[in-house]
Amino acid sequence: MMSHAINALAHGGILGKARYHPIAIASPEIFVFRPFEPHSMRFLVMMAAFGGLPALGTDIALSGMLAISHSLDVAPGDIGVTLTAFMIGFAISPLAYGPLADRFGRKPIILYSTAIFALGGWGCATATSLTLLLGWRLVQGVGAGASFALSATVINDQFEGAVARSKLSYVGAMGLLAPLSAPTIGSLLLHLSDWRLIYWFLCVMGICVFVAIAIGLRDTYSPGSARRLTPRQIISDYAAVLTSPQSVRYIAIVSFCFACLFSYVSGSPLVLMGTYGLSPSQYGLTFALTTCGILLGSFLNGKLNARHVDPTIPLGIGLALMLFCSVVLLVGSTLVQLPLPIFLGIVVVCTFSFGLIAPNASQLALEPVARIAGTASALRTACQLAIGGVAGGIVSALYNGTAFSTVASMALFSVLACGFHLLGGKRYRVIEDQ
Repeated sequence: MMSHAINALAHGGILGKARYHPIAIASPEIFVFRPFEPHSMRFLVMMAAFGGLPALGTDIALSGMLAISHSLDVAPGDIGVTLTAFMIGFAISPLAYGPLADRFGRKPIILYSTAIFALGGWGCATATSLTLLLGWRLVQGVGAGASFALSATVINDQFEGAVARSKLSYVGAMGLLAPLSAPTIGSLLLHLSDWRLIYWFLCVMGICVFVAIAIGLRDTYSPGSARRLTPRQIISDYAAVLTSPQSVRYIAIVSFCFACLFSYVSGSPLVLMGTYGLSPSQYGLTFALTTCGILLGSFLNGKLNARHVDPTIPLGIGLALMLFCSVVLLVGSTLVQLPLPIFLGIVVVCTFSFGLIAPNASQLALEPVARIAGTASALRTACQLAIGGVAGGIVSALYNGTAFSTVASMALFSVLACGFHLLGGKRYRVIEDQ
């Protein structure tokens, strides 16, 4: 259990006050290297690197798929299953990491997860068959599973209110460097050596993040033995999140918005290369352009929260923009094929809106359940991935050679997100330990 002093800070509403582990404050000399100050750029870069491992693990590996199929003498389509194996591990493991982080603290679980990620990279690099590669990609996905959930949890532990939302925005913006740079890094590594170098690179990245966390992160939460890791306690924690109206509302909002975004991500190869006839290299440039929209939105949101703008304002503006863009794309694509510059311009505005929505909705979802933020963040991550998977299935099932299935799915999930936002609700009741 956290000390009475830390509890006072946690519930006293001191905006932006970093909450440190009491042992670390009393005995800083026990560290050979001082942990990074939470307000420092080094801390934000460290958390962005940790949060970016999943995107790096998926996007950089795509570059080597054809090379792997030739090396292992299997069909290119079979190599695609390696991404599925990674995503299975990535989607399921957060449900375990959340309760573990609430029981044993954030730092030990983050270290375990990054060690597993690095081990998975080593296993993939040394795999001699597709079966082994699939198994190690599953392990690597399990290792990446803590990144989305616990990076937000650590920020929520360290900061409150507007400052937390601002830090989440900046970490999210920096984390986007992973998907932006991954294709280029993958191509460079393939130019230098064979596909195994890609997985050696992921292994080294996992080790670097492990070392950075071991040195730079002061554990942000110390629950003690009172929080037992039993099925009853885990069920009770998840029930506490699901019975918090504010948490449910904002988990739904961020999950549906993620599904809107993922509808475009999953359908963009079909639309841009199939319908508009772009080459793979041209498609890569357009994908980077739309990713920059999220980066700009996240950066602006960080500035707004730094000025203590009410989070519901950028959140509401973002939802309105996302709904407007999705409906315009749906109507326009139904009546006529939109010119590519107009189509991409609207998509960039839509992705920009996600940068305004996600940090605010994520922090507001954790706000009333701060003492079990790991569990709440794990549930949020699992919901995002599950609903995103549904969105991808809708896009594939309804694809008819046009952009209709992609933009229809985007419009559907943006309407659902706005519906939950319009439900309203009071902020907020803190859930104490059970």
